[in-house]
This record gives sequence, structure tokens and C-alpha cells, in this order.
Amino acid sequence: MRFFGILITFLIIAFIDAAAAPRDRLDGYNPAGQDASLSVGRGPTFRCQVGQRLGEGPDSLRVYAALSVPNDHLTFLRSEQGGYLATFEYTVTLFKDDDLLPIERYREVEVPVETFRLTNSRTQYAFNSEEFVVAPGDYRIRVLLKDLETKRETLWRGEIVLVRSDSLLEVSDLYWVSKDERLAELGMPRLVESFSKDESQVKARVEYFSAGKEPMRLFWAVFDEKGDTIRHRLSKIESTNNVQINEYTVMLEGLPAASYQLYFEIDGNGRRETRTRDFSVHLPGIPSSINDLGLAIRQVKYIATIEENRRLRNASLQDRERLFKEFWKKRDPNPETEENELMQEYYFRIEYANENYSTHRAGWESDRGRIYVLYGEPTQIERHPFEAGSRPYEIWFYNNINRQFVFVDYTGFGDYSLVSPQWGY
Repeated sequence: MRFFGILITFLIIAFIDAAAAPRDRLDGYNPAGQDASLSVGRGPTFRCQVGQRLGEGPDSLRVYAALSVPNDHLTFLRSEQGGYLATFEYTVTLFKDDDLLPIERYREVEVPVETFRLTNSRTQYAFNSEEFVVAPGDYRIRVLLKDLETKRETLWRGEIVLVRSDSLLEVSDLYWVSKDERLAELGMPRLVESFSKDESQVKARVEYFSAGKEPMRLFWAVFDEKGDTIRHRLSKIESTNNVQINEYTVMLEGLPAASYQLYFEIDGNGRRETRTRDFSVHLPGIPSSINDLGLAIRQVKYIATIEENRRLRNASLQDRERLFKEFWKKRDPNPETEENELMQEYYFRIEYANENYSTHRAGWESDRGRIYVLYGEPTQIERHPFEAGSRPYEIWFYNNINRQFVFVDYTGFGDYSLVSPQWGY
């Protein structure tokens, strides 16, 4: 529930005050068809991904928009039937430049849970997907989601290019297979690009079709950050007159926590197509957004003491993971639960800052990013981008802690600097 994020903000501020020593201080547009990305707005933050599936002919393609909302971002009330209930609505709109009328889909969703603990979960999601059959072309996608209790809205925007199919070889986007068997049977994707080392395997799928007579050569591979092949599979399959689904199992056992690329290649009948999807493997017990432990250690500098920062940064590779987990275990607001809610919220804010405030440097290191990481979502943002005689500036208001911050864009490139207060946070 959203108030839990406010509680986490006060805990983060408390750790800043506890450290109390001089140290480093502290619009939602996404390319589609690749990693799921975050929405922007004051409503429930959700993750969205769009992708292409094969249609029934060369002039029709299926495009899906899948979204997931963590329970913690929704507003739950006690239900008359027992337990708790959250409700939200969303509208998915597809715009094509040469069409005057957009395609729109509306849905209202109820999210029931049995216990209060589940209302605050960041690992339990409400998942929904919409599918459209459309002609090839360039599309813009807008997903608007509203919490029906708070009436707050959040927006996700993206784009996708749907290319006219070739009957000799048609290939969809790659997608991860949901762990939920019911969702997997429906072909709904798993909106995760980072997998815990606790998982032994994950599965990916692709659709293809060829009207040719020759057999098709299918090649799957996993590449590490250096481009070396660490997993692969080669097979040949006869062409058929129907859309086929090919599935590949990525064995995670033995893979270090790092970034990887899944690669798919298919050729035959004089045609060749490739598809890729980036993913990462993260350590168990830490947020899925962390795939670089060294970077995650650097990012705790806003709430760590000088001594904690020194120990973490100077630790050997063998000790880093242990010290990192000890650091967050001391700050776990609810040790009885499996999740460390403070750590989850902190790195969610890091991820959000990177997606929304990055310029020539990572968003979490920018002034707006630092304030967002420390204090969370502002109560109100007053934007002044084009006032005569003034540089672009923003004022962030935090009514719950009676503070405000002023940022000025001195360069004109969106790199806002904190100018007030000039010292302290």
C-alpha cells in the first residue's frame, strides 16, 4: 500500500540522521518490444512491455501490451467478503500516424488478497495483458492506469514498428515464459529481465512460420558480457503450414550474477531472421534490479556511514556479498517477513531515478535522482520549463516532511542542479 512507501521514506531519513557525518549527499517514454519499463506519474507505478506476435496473414499482426502492478503500489481496503481488495482501471491506446481513429481497450481490475502483509508485497503482482490484431506500420502506445480509491493516475508510453510479414519466414518477438502455468498457457509473457540464482532455469519462446518446403535451422545461444557463447542449442525442424512455437530453456545453474543476452536465429528457404533479449542474473535475497553488486554497494552511500562505506568498498570479492547483506539486514524494518521492504523500496527508487533523471550521468547520481532516492515521490512538482527571463526550473514539495527543493537547468539539456536548500537534505 502507498502509505508503506511513506514509512520507508521516514526510515531512510532516520538512517541519514543516524549516520550524521560529512559524506556524499544525496516523462515516461519507452521503446517497445524489449525490456519491460516503468510508468511515470503519481498513481501506482507499473511495469509495461509491448511486443509482436504472428497474425493469420501477412497483412495482420498481433501486438500485445502486458502490465504488472506490485501490490505495494495499490490501495487496499478491507473487503466485505474478508481479506483486502484493491481496484484499478487501465486504458491501452494504439495510435497509427495515418489513422485518424486510435484503437482503445479499457478494463477494470480487482485485486483480492487474504492478509494485510500481502497488501505491502513488492513481489506479488496484478498482471494483465491486452492483444490487438492490426496492420503493419508504426504505432505509438499509451497505457493510462488509475487507482480507483485514490483516483491517482500513472502513464506509460512507447512505440513499436510492425513490419509486413514474408510468407517464407515470419518471426515474432522473443518473450519469457510466465512461471504461472495458467498465464503460460495463455501465452502471456513474464515481465522480468532479471532472474535469481535460486531459479534453476527460465524459459523463452518465439513464434515462427514458413510456407517454404525446406527444413528450418533454429539456433539458440546465451552470450555473456564479453560476447562469449556460454549456452547454445542447434536444431532442424520441418516447415509446416501453421504458426509454430519454439521454446528454449536457459539453465541458470553455474551462471555468475551478471548481464547476458539471449540470441535466437532461424534460417531456411533463402531467408534468415534473428531476435535478441537482454537479461541478467542476480544474487538471491536482493532486488531483481541489482545485477552489479559493486554498483549496488556504491549506491548505498546516501544512507551508509563513512565507516560502512569504507568497509563495503574495500571488501574483498569473497566478503562483499556477506557484508552487503549484513548492511541491509540491520535496516530490515520487519525481519519476520521474507522481504526486506526498506531495501526493496530503496533500489526501486534507484531504478526509477535511472529511468527518469539520467542525462550524461546515471539518474541516481543526479541531483533530482538523489532527492527522489532519499525522499521518494514528491507531493507536488511545480514545473517552469519556458518562462521568459528565467532558466528552466522545478520546485519539489514534500508536505509530509515540510520541505521543498528547487532545481535549475543551467545547460538547457535537462540536467537540473539543486539550488535550494544549498546545504543539507
